[in-house]
Amino acid sequence: MEVKFTRSKWGTILWGVASAVLGIFMFANPGATAKGVTVFFGWVLTIAGVIALIGAFTHWSIVLSTLDLYAGALSLLFGMLILAWPEFFVAFIFVMLGLYVIAAGFSTLAGSNALRILGVKGSGAGIALSVLSVILGILVIMSPFAMASFAMSVGGIALIYTGLVHIAQGIKMPGKGN
Repeated sequence: MEVKFTRSKWGTILWGVASAVLGIFMFANPGATAKGVTVFFGWVLTIAGVIALIGAFTHWSIVLSTLDLYAGALSLLFGMLILAWPEFFVAFIFVMLGLYVIAAGFSTLAGSNALRILGVKGSGAGIALSVLSVILGILVIMSPFAMASFAMSVGGIALIYTGLVHIAQGIKMPGKGN
């Protein structure tokens, strides 16, 4: 069975324009974008927590009711904490990312060193990249806000590119007759 997905010409162009505008905003103001995404996520958690708490009192099953009660309370708590301190959570996310990159770097370093001991050619590049990964993780931890701004800027560039591609695709699409 063949499924054919089609998009309209103007829908594709509008999607491209929206992506490009969002990308320009992200690139021009990465700090506000990181904070805005964090606040949006905080609202999502808060609303999901309230809905789960309401659901906890409408279930007939004790297991589902208890699960919704705990999940709702936890979502509501984290959502409210994120809304209260969005900058802290932006930094927290990037510190956790830095710790992950350091751990992955040390793990790759151990694997590359084992390959070096076995005499595998090219293992020196793996060691060098592992050390670079550990250094990058340290830099992320040392300056989480700069890394958040950098990530939002890169995301902005990617959205601008995606938007331009969608605009070009929309322009090349045939008109009313497909």
